[in-house]
Amino acid sequence: MDTRFTAHLEREIWQQIYREVSQGSFSSPRNLRIVELENYHYVLPPCMRFTNFTARKMSIDYIKHETMWFLRGDPYDLSICENATMWRNIIVRGRLNSNYGLAIWRQGGFDWVIEELLRDPDSRRACISILNESHMRSDTKDVPCTAYINFRIRKNHLNMSVHMRSQDAIFGMTNDAPAFSFIHEMVFETLKENGQFEGLEMGDYHHTADSFHVYERHFEMLEQLTAADAQFERVTAPKIKNAMEVRYLRTCPWTDPNYQLKSEEAAGYEFSRWVRDAKPCLIKK
Repeated sequence: MDTRFTAHLEREIWQQIYREVSQGSFSSPRNLRIVELENYHYVLPPCMRFTNFTARKMSIDYIKHETMWFLRGDPYDLSICENATMWRNIIVRGRLNSNYGLAIWRQGGFDWVIEELLRDPDSRRACISILNESHMRSDTKDVPCTAYINFRIRKNHLNMSVHMRSQDAIFGMTNDAPAFSFIHEMVFETLKENGQFEGLEMGDYHHTADSFHVYERHFEMLEQLTAADAQFERVTAPKIKNAMEVRYLRTCPWTDPNYQLKSEEAAGYEFSRWVRDAKPCLIKK
């Protein structure tokens, strides 16, 4: 955990992002009015994840549920609908395309990143592709917003870049930032296990959205988020201990209702226990 970033500094970084999008232009894709910035780029320092403003009412429990959903990586797993109503409206043929865990875990994206960086630490090919043409041509609203996640080692820092075709600054960024940050940390811990990367440090998270926007229904909230007196509380997640915990997270039988916590406490897997501690929630979008 990078302790250089206090609650005040985190608040300033998030507010600057909200201030910039509030100065965007108006458009109406799918007849939904938005304020939008094109080709918008922001940078988050290591492990800065949570936009915990009072006006936003961020749900840590939802983020935990979504983390477990991604780890399962099953597009036919509809359990996420129990935690956020928006998912119910975009199911097609019993499937949700936006479970990024399919590309990251089940289709080998994570393993490819590790393999490629071990082969060539200066590689520009350590990339997980998520969006493809079949998604764009499908008859569903559930088109993945993320095109790819790319990792590079430069000056002994593991940097991550996420490129999205579209990102909602209110609900989207709030949940995307921790989701991608956790993947960043998992790649980092896995690489550290190899003696080839002695002294490796976490780098920055670079994010680019072709359309970075806020929907009209959230314009009032956007004003509250950019106000000088906006209330913010810094939230952190436990650090992922090591590559062994990464493997534990990947193999943990999350879908078994009879599963009991086994070795998290004994092994010091605080992140795993933090995720598993999610309480039931329902986010109405």
